[in-house]
Amino acid sequence: MESKISYRSWLVWGVAALFYLYELILRVSPSVMTNELMSTFNATSTTLGILVSFYYYAYTILQLPCGIILDKLGPRNLLGLSAILCVIGSVLFASYDTISVAQIGRFLVGAGSACAFISCLQISANLFPKKYFVILAGVTNMMGTIGGLLGGAPIAKAVNSIGWHNTTYALASIGIFIAILIFVFVPKRITKKAKSAIQEESIIQLVLNLMKNSQIVLCGVVGGLMYLPISAFSELWAVPFFMAKYGIRSQEAALASAILFIGVAIGSLVLAILARKINSYMKTIKMGALGAAVLFIPLLYCEFSLYAAFGFVFFIGFFTGVQVINFTCAQNNSTSEIAGTTIALINCIVMLIGSIFQPLLGLLLDISWNGKISEFGVRYYDISCYKYAIMTLPLCLLIACLFSLFIKETINKENE
Repeated sequence: MESKISYRSWLVWGVAALFYLYELILRVSPSVMTNELMSTFNATSTTLGILVSFYYYAYTILQLPCGIILDKLGPRNLLGLSAILCVIGSVLFASYDTISVAQIGRFLVGAGSACAFISCLQISANLFPKKYFVILAGVTNMMGTIGGLLGGAPIAKAVNSIGWHNTTYALASIGIFIAILIFVFVPKRITKKAKSAIQEESIIQLVLNLMKNSQIVLCGVVGGLMYLPISAFSELWAVPFFMAKYGIRSQEAALASAILFIGVAIGSLVLAILARKINSYMKTIKMGALGAAVLFIPLLYCEFSLYAAFGFVFFIGFFTGVQVINFTCAQNNSTSEIAGTTIALINCIVMLIGSIFQPLLGLLLDISWNGKISEFGVRYYDISCYKYAIMTLPLCLLIACLFSLFIKETINKENE
């Protein structure tokens, strides 16, 4: 019976993780389409940053509703509907050359993606022993970063071969297949306790109580600042930064995002295991934030080969992978019955910070723009513009390290 339960748990988590991997591909794919999108929509960097951020507007707004629905009703219908929304949004995004329609499409993709990550962690909290949560959180993050990896160079190659419209249509067709898997293999409800736990207090009161918990909110803020190398750099501005610094094509520059995601994938798991080994989540988080911040400086301001730069990107990603431990710290300040709502609140804060910084970096690029226009008729930003904008990221990582000093160690709670 044990092996049966274990197999079922892994199957349910695996399908949810596959959807998370898929939505990451959709999330990061615009990063290798920047020139094409700016040309199609006649957009500036600020406009493009806002377009891409429409994903985050929906994603952030729907975090708490998705968490509450997960805890009350279970994952199957929510995940299935979400996959369908991703398909519809992708088709809309690629079907019209109008910026307003593209914004609606990205908004729907963000809405469909909102429950992906929190579903994986909610399933982990309810179907697996508590002490394994941080490892499963690391593996979940690894699945997401593999999606980010696939959304880099492979999508760039597809864009160069068949165009960004057809590439997006192909991604939409994959979403249909994943929706079928969800409805077939994911159960309607994964715990009987979740429904009664939500009914014991009003939903509004439940959310307010979580927001009054300073430890949970701090975990969200630190997690959001530490996620910026992914949300604000890798998912949008890394490719044009490397194109400007090294004079390479988007397909080659996309390797930078891919390498960062590889670093995150490995770091998420290795640093989660390290935290268990040294019996301290907080020491591991501080090390990760400081390590990523320090490595950004030579990446921006030192002159070395492209391959050496990729090495720095890998280790920035590796240290950024520690960000997922913030979800474990927050969950240890809550209960498995409301795991979806707790994780949703943290993810809401994380993505809200990301949605602010994507257009903010675009705005900083426009502020530092020297008036040059590229051969495609769009603004050309030289390397000094990117240095000016991206320097905000290591500063945010240092702030995250400072804020983490106020988060209490929770690893011992897992053994109580």
